[in-house]
Amino acid sequence: MRERVWTEELNIISPTGGRYNWITGAYVQHNKIDVDILQTSAGFPTNITNPQSKTTTGWFGQVNYKITDKLELQTGLRYSTFDVDGVGAVIIGRGIPGFPSGGRQVANLSGSHRDDRPTGKVAVNYKLDEENLLYAFVARGYKPGGFNSSTSQFDPETVWDYEAGWKGTLLNGHLRTQLGGFFNRYDDFQFGVTDLTTGSNGVENLPSATIKGFEAQVQAQLGGWGVDAGAAYVDSSLASAGPFVNTRLVPPGTLGPQCPPGVASSPPVCFDYGPYLQVQASGPNLYSPKWTFNAGVDYRFRLGESISLTPRLNYAYVGSQFASLSYSYLTDYLPSRGLLSALVTLQLPHSWYVEGYGTNLANKTYVSGQFGNNEFFGAPRQYGVRLGTHF
Repeated sequence: MRERVWTEELNIISPTGGRYNWITGAYVQHNKIDVDILQTSAGFPTNITNPQSKTTTGWFGQVNYKITDKLELQTGLRYSTFDVDGVGAVIIGRGIPGFPSGGRQVANLSGSHRDDRPTGKVAVNYKLDEENLLYAFVARGYKPGGFNSSTSQFDPETVWDYEAGWKGTLLNGHLRTQLGGFFNRYDDFQFGVTDLTTGSNGVENLPSATIKGFEAQVQAQLGGWGVDAGAAYVDSSLASAGPFVNTRLVPPGTLGPQCPPGVASSPPVCFDYGPYLQVQASGPNLYSPKWTFNAGVDYRFRLGESISLTPRLNYAYVGSQFASLSYSYLTDYLPSRGLLSALVTLQLPHSWYVEGYGTNLANKTYVSGQFGNNEFFGAPRQYGVRLGTHF
């Protein structure tokens, strides 16, 4: 795949220092993407070509107003457009006896899509004092739609994001904290599935989705000691979009698009996905653990005016997750895991440093992801040394 991008942007920014300031502007971005993929399964070739041209534009403005010395109101508005056109096809059997010399086209990937949406944000920041800030905002976000093939499109995704929180500095600057809660409501949530018109990965829209939770962080510094920790809780729910292909059950290899009614399966020309369709029930977002946690501790030894040695120990926990809409504890469930790592940094004069590191020190074996019938394992125990500098 090759991508060429050009962007033009204009911003006009007001003077600062008064009770209000503003920024307004516009941009345009053009992407030219050339996709040419050759896949082989048991020596059988499948060519996927899909060059696309994408144009994105936006007009935006933001105004920040200090109502009082402690209270600030922020407002922003954006209008975006998206335009994509592409051609392409899935061609099988090129150079194989019994197929046309140029191969046989089994799916048409050509298509076009256009959409636009207004988005914006309203935020309020309130300073309790010089070391404590309360904030809250409401924002609307947007992800453009697109097409999977000449007969399959998907709609834009929009989200309303509600967040509030507190940021504080305590104990004369030795302790910093952040605490926030959020609620996201999605409409036409875009989700990756097997597109029956091509037999390849595609996108469809789920009617709705919600993601809510909280995040908390703390950083402490006392002398040479440094301690930090963070935790997050996420509760998500995806609405059902109807039948989907359970890729964990589908035979491996290039299968082709869905066969027309009455036509028997003959991969890779076409395949009957009917026996592998399942009805999705409501469930959590995929790869979205309810709980994550991390904690670290380090100590800085000063060895000279510009030289220090800092050993650090870190622990990271990721809760259990599901990897497929079938939500099977047998085939789609990824158990929780906790990984221990260590780092030793030697800071040298002139901003140079040497780091020795070790990850997954307990050498745990765990599955980090799935794709079709394949499982991907996390890295085993690893050690290494880095040399670098800060600019």
